[in-house]
Amino acid sequence: MDAFFDRLDRLNEVGLLNMRAAWNATSHTDHEDAWTAVRAAGALYGLTDEIDRVRTKALAWSARGSNMAPEVRIGQVQNWSVIKMEAGEAIVDAALAVALGDRIDVRHHDLLIGPWLSATSATD
Repeated sequence: MDAFFDRLDRLNEVGLLNMRAAWNATSHTDHEDAWTAVRAAGALYGLTDEIDRVRTKALAWSARGSNMAPEVRIGQVQNWSVIKMEAGEAIVDAALAVALGDRIDVRHHDLLIGPWLSATSATD
């Protein structure tokens, strides 16, 4: 998880916007199915507290992260905060996909991690 959050700290505005756009392109039904799989894995493997911890940490990053946008210009800090908050759901999904790994099926894992892969490939 440390590597995920380290990479997240280096993600720029374009990456977060790509992540949010990819998340928004996901079917609501497919997304709900993936979250059902997350909750089922939490119950099956006794990871409910870990899921809550990862979710809380991801939401905290998007709500108040201590990092500044790479190459931020004066006056754009507020926009950076809004962009981070709007990407919060996608960040939570990606963090949980990383944390749960193969404890959820490939289809749901790929759906949760997809926006992250879109964002990180756009910034590589």
